[in-house]
Amino acid sequence: MKNIPYYIILLLISSSCTSNSSVNVKSWEEVETKTLNERIQQAYKKNKNWVNKPELYVFNLFELSDLKKTTYEYTTDNIENPNNIDIRVTRDGFLDDSVRGDTQHIKLNKGNDGKWKIVFFKKAISCWRNNNMVYSSDGCP
Repeated sequence: MKNIPYYIILLLISSSCTSNSSVNVKSWEEVETKTLNERIQQAYKKNKNWVNKPELYVFNLFELSDLKKTTYEYTTDNIENPNNIDIRVTRDGFLDDSVRGDTQHIKLNKGNDGKWKIVFFKKAISCWRNNNMVYSSDGCP
């Protein structure tokens, strides 16, 4: 019952988003996965339902409130029993003077124990002062 709001949000976002794999990215910044993986492992220990549904990771690991727009793309290697998942999230409309938004690419892998782990995470940001929507690892002026 607690997960119903997550499913509604997931449905709304996935039905209204376009593929963000075509986002214009000049350069990526690799992000350390240790902290996020620790949060995932703590959720497994607390028997949280979302850890068994990787499509919900975005809603539990990233801030999505107070944004103008969020797009979300979720792909798997196998629809019935996936072992690898790609998640791409693009957030726009940050309440920040310089950073407009970001795009993130996360790869998850299911281990032999059946638990999911982030094996790769990279992100790039877009600046308000740019004339076009280009994402990069460069800081904003």
